[in-house]
Amino acid sequence: MKTALKIAYIGTNFYGSQAQPNLPTVESELRKALEEVGAIKPKTKIAMAGRTDAGVHALGQVVAFEAADPKLTAPRIINSKLPKDLWAYARADAGDDFDPRRHATSREYRYVMYAPDVIERRMKEFSAKFLGTHDFTNFSSIEPGKYPVRTVTKLDITRRGDFYVIDIEADSFLWNMVRKIVTALRLVGENKRPNDWIEKMFDPTYTEGIPPASPAGLYLSKVNYEGIAFEEDEYARQRAYQRMLNARSSGTTRLLKCIKSLRMR
Repeated sequence: MKTALKIAYIGTNFYGSQAQPNLPTVESELRKALEEVGAIKPKTKIAMAGRTDAGVHALGQVVAFEAADPKLTAPRIINSKLPKDLWAYARADAGDDFDPRRHATSREYRYVMYAPDVIERRMKEFSAKFLGTHDFTNFSSIEPGKYPVRTVTKLDITRRGDFYVIDIEADSFLWNMVRKIVTALRLVGENKRPNDWIEKMFDPTYTEGIPPASPAGLYLSKVNYEGIAFEEDEYARQRAYQRMLNARSSGTTRLLKCIKSLRMR
């Protein structure tokens, strides 16, 4: 029986989620804490629902591993050994073959964009074009041979003053897909691209490189599963949320306080 955890983190001081030699990452810090409390044995594999790049945050990343002692995987125990910008807040017992990446039914990301000059009506109007099944080659940094078709089931835009909160859900995402969609929404919202541009970009024979938006505004907000019942530690969840609101690094406070009514889910 594997143990699954929901974790949240501020990615500013991490070199991404996956372990890298001699660099602080989410995986390396989590492994250190789990080993220190005796929850896992050395060299135990830790699987993640999705990779996040350096500077990207998470509200609902999911990890899974074989626990040496499941009683020691309670969020409060693990949090006592984690750095101040990484927290566990829910756990579940999962099957022996549970893979948090392959078994996810969908993923949800949130992007917080400071954009005082965009035309809100225009950005919301063109956001609907991303819904459905499309070839996202031009909206990603796709790896050679990677299947480029994805299905977007939700794309909501909420305004908070000069900030826009963009929530997007899909069956899965390509590398930089969310950040390039955000760039596209800004371009059409600032009237820098014509009305038929997004449709053209869905044609892989039409190539136009666009840069991904900054990683600082991106959050992996939720990973959805069937048949996995997470038990949340409300105290740990609220503590993680409050620490995120009170963060002091790289403008995170400003970004998070503008959406303080949009809670961790």
